[in-house]
Amino acid sequence: MNFSWGSLRPKDKQEITRHAALREGSAMPHALARLVISAGVLAVASQIAVAQTAASDPDAERKADLVVAYKILVNEGILDSFGHVTVRSAKDPNIFFMPRAMPPALVSMNDLLEVRVSDSQPVDPKGRRVNGERYIHGEIYKARPDVMAVIHSHSQAVIPLSLTPIKLRPVVAQAGFLPAETPTFEIRDTRKAGDRGMQVTDSARGAALARTLSSYPVALMRGHGEVVVGSSVKQAVVYAAYVDINARMQTQALLLSRDIVSMNEAELFTPQEFDINRPWEHLKQKTLDDAAKAKVDRAQFGLEQTQGKQ
Repeated sequence: MNFSWGSLRPKDKQEITRHAALREGSAMPHALARLVISAGVLAVASQIAVAQTAASDPDAERKADLVVAYKILVNEGILDSFGHVTVRSAKDPNIFFMPRAMPPALVSMNDLLEVRVSDSQPVDPKGRRVNGERYIHGEIYKARPDVMAVIHSHSQAVIPLSLTPIKLRPVVAQAGFLPAETPTFEIRDTRKAGDRGMQVTDSARGAALARTLSSYPVALMRGHGEVVVGSSVKQAVVYAAYVDINARMQTQALLLSRDIVSMNEAELFTPQEFDINRPWEHLKQKTLDDAAKAKVDRAQFGLEQTQGKQ
């Protein structure tokens, strides 16, 4: 994409010229002033290019968030060598994006493949091996039009609760999105005679898992981990982080007493009552350097309904 002085908006030209004039007034050589203007043109052109890319590809932001999600969940110890995250396409809800078969810590934008919701098969594998458990994602997207992102992890904090009659319950304030009792998927109820394994590697197993998930944001998988869904990558990642924290807190409380207090209906929250940006940026910045942290918009946090005097 080529940019010239003539392609810039008048207000961008004025701003660049103003800064150059200020520097010229400070005895800046004309050659250097021209260099400053050129640098300004490039900087503004870069911003325009980013904006135009986002406008021309509605999926650009979703795919970028997907790559960040892998970094966050690996950093938090929620994704191990086999976990995976996907996002539904904004352009075509019948498509979702999923990395090729690979360790989560290595995922980049170039590794993402388009996968059909209808049969969980890649549109074009590009000669790459696809993830065997893509049916988890495809069948959930098929059953839940409201879901835009799916996470499957092998959280070591969650798995113990999937092995006992004790249900995962919301016990910490930030996990108020959880139901009173989180359902657990039992693959033995789905596995056909002669079949082996714990993984969800076909449509029948994926559909059974989607039925267990039902309308909930989370379902445990006995001895395997859990699935977490959200209306965005950000929401799913934050939910997955707090599912892990909630499971650890619940297990620790059970060591002290079998009689623990979980949250009741009045203490749970709706998505509109939870500032998802705050934990997302907190988790994201833990993966970045100080220069990147300094660029974060500090004014974006806080719910509007909490700002007035109560």
